[in-house]
Amino acid sequence: MILNRKILSGFAILLVCLLSSAQADGQNCAAGKVIDANTGEPLYGVTITQSGGAGTTSNQQGDFKFCGFSGKHTELIFSYVGFKSVIVKVASGDKDLIILLSQDVALLEEFEVSASRSGTDIRNTPVRIHRMNPQDIEKLPVQSADEILKTLPGIYYSRSFGILSTKATVTMRGMSGKEAGRVLILIDGIPVNKSDGGGFDWNMLDPSEVQGIEVIKGPGSAIYGGNAMGGIINILTRKPSGKLNLNASIDYGTFNTLAGRINAGGSLKLKNPDWNATWNFNTFYRKSDGYITQSEADVKANPYIIKSNLKEGGAGLRAEMSYKNQHTFGITSNYYNDRRGTGEKVFQPEGNITDHDSYSLSMFYKGQTGKVKIVSSAYFLNEDYKKVNEYLKDDYTWYDVLSVRRDYGWLTSFTREAGKYQRITAGVDIKAGSVDASDQYYTSTDIVYNAGKMNTWSVFVQDELMLLEDKLSILAGLRYDRARFYDGAFYIEMPTAETRFMEIYQNNAMAAHVREAISPRLSAHYRWNNNMRVYAGYSRGFRPAVLDDMCRSGRIKGGFKVASPELKPEYLNNFEIGADLKPFTGDLLENLKMEMSAFWSIGKDFQYYVTNGQSIDMGFGERPVLIRANISEAEIKGAELSVNYELKKHFSLYAGFALADAKILNYSKIALQDTIDLSGKTMTEVPDVIANGGVAFQHRIVNASLNFRYTGEAYINDQNTKDDLLGSDRYPAYSTLDLRFWREFYQSWRLALNIQNLTDVKIYDSKYNVGPGRFITLSVGYSFNN
Repeated sequence: MILNRKILSGFAILLVCLLSSAQADGQNCAAGKVIDANTGEPLYGVTITQSGGAGTTSNQQGDFKFCGFSGKHTELIFSYVGFKSVIVKVASGDKDLIILLSQDVALLEEFEVSASRSGTDIRNTPVRIHRMNPQDIEKLPVQSADEILKTLPGIYYSRSFGILSTKATVTMRGMSGKEAGRVLILIDGIPVNKSDGGGFDWNMLDPSEVQGIEVIKGPGSAIYGGNAMGGIINILTRKPSGKLNLNASIDYGTFNTLAGRINAGGSLKLKNPDWNATWNFNTFYRKSDGYITQSEADVKANPYIIKSNLKEGGAGLRAEMSYKNQHTFGITSNYYNDRRGTGEKVFQPEGNITDHDSYSLSMFYKGQTGKVKIVSSAYFLNEDYKKVNEYLKDDYTWYDVLSVRRDYGWLTSFTREAGKYQRITAGVDIKAGSVDASDQYYTSTDIVYNAGKMNTWSVFVQDELMLLEDKLSILAGLRYDRARFYDGAFYIEMPTAETRFMEIYQNNAMAAHVREAISPRLSAHYRWNNNMRVYAGYSRGFRPAVLDDMCRSGRIKGGFKVASPELKPEYLNNFEIGADLKPFTGDLLENLKMEMSAFWSIGKDFQYYVTNGQSIDMGFGERPVLIRANISEAEIKGAELSVNYELKKHFSLYAGFALADAKILNYSKIALQDTIDLSGKTMTEVPDVIANGGVAFQHRIVNASLNFRYTGEAYINDQNTKDDLLGSDRYPAYSTLDLRFWREFYQSWRLALNIQNLTDVKIYDSKYNVGPGRFITLSVGYSFNN
């Protein structure tokens, strides 16, 4: 059930209680400002902690207030990425403290990444990695978490109807926008791609919960296995920073869209000083009246079209305990529910809708025993996907979809320093996924079932060498995956004319089979100094078939698809080179950074929909019968460039440019009567060019950012032929401008104005449905850190 007013009232009570607690706790405080010792500029987001757990952070003006005194004096630790930490003794009641932090060049690029599963910092990882910190994210006018990624070069995201979209897809490096499962999505290191469809429901992640993002380009299967064929996106969620912190906001925008969110967390004082504990709670709710997404022609032809709309809400709770800062245990639980109207209503109260009931539970341990670092996590993900379908053509048809999707697993890695210059990581992963789905018809007796399960176990090993005083870094890895598909079934109970055309494709006892994959990696980089490095590497990625392709038959765009239980994994051999440069010295341009990469990939057994030479009448004319098959070879090549520049914290800009060309080299027909040959054709939904750029200006009066994105042409269909609806063989190129203004008041209050698609560009999908155009949101927020 969608979060209702009673629950929201409970959130308001929680907010009042937290504020009351904060005020009671704030009688003995110290306050001041944190400043860059080199430039004299204030530092925003500096972590300020007291030994024992209490802490806070500095605001945009560099101001801080610490109220966690247990006596008259205490020592505070001031730490900030790229700066040397300092320890300052302060007294209760101190005001106007000035804390100076100096840059530490050796730490400017240090950032622990997921690419190696060993805690390696970004300077010593010979792959292409992009990172986004809280300051980067704050500058962006976004409504959904996946939109944060659009500022990175070569990232293609598809969200046709903005916040009203039932799903969003994020891909990279020439991977088709139709295939979400070719990029692995992690949340705090936990994989969230579903075994059934391969993707992740981006709607369930509120963007305010995102504290940072790591994007690792190129295959990561040598360390993470399937789904990491195109790359890895690791989302880092908000963590508590002090004894008590609170963030709350209310948004109102276009289409009568209303949203509210609360995030609260802090540390707990335990009797045993060797133990520390933290907690974090978050919740959000959003609703929108929406708009009509269909084309004008559809509206005229169909009297039952209405506005697409949404209601959604979620909540999460996280708790951690650490012992002597050597062993950390954590548990996280999340719940999400939405109901999105898809724009057609005949007789049902809400018309055609989609509904996700999702919940998850994960636990982790991080610690060190002797010289061995251990990271182990277990997770359970459940999604109940529901859909109401009704339409009136010659006859009225009404059926409901229920798909229960479950994924769970246990991931464990061990890392050991083998001397001063070598680090070895090894581990075992166990994963399982299942789907149990049905289409229940209410205008006939039909019930269509599909089900399937897949278990995967994997072992991997990785060796990291740091030589020549850490200038040369070599990364070698190897992973073995074994996946078993079983209990697959597709069958119909009590069929009528509504589904009788599917009868010949029934199979309620699909044969079990095992698929195996070996994924190697070898890469190296050489760093001349802190201003320049070059790297080169080879990696092999793979993606197993998803359950939806193996065990479900049904209607899809362009025809009728048949289950393909014998579908094999697809593979990608990737070669790439790259360089990072800081070409200038001196006060003005020393913070200008350039990153360049070029890649060439050969795909084998790529999965694609192909015709089996048959056609079928689904009640509205003959349609081709399609099957997911391995089509032999594909080639993807491209290049990426990004430029970042920051001037004294007040002014920053970025620019990115990416080229991609993805072609089918050899097309393997599965039917002799198939007259289509896709050899030499370009893959669908792969923009030939993606360019982006932005500028941000921060000032005591107002902060502003302007972001530009250009998405080039992309082919609409597999045969690269003219589409009847769009009147072209390609989606047209388009550009968008996003604008954001924000300001902090009285240290705790924040006002923000977001304008997406400033010029109101109309963007159409393959069905000639139109996007939301300009979207304006006004946000008011409150934050407190103690």
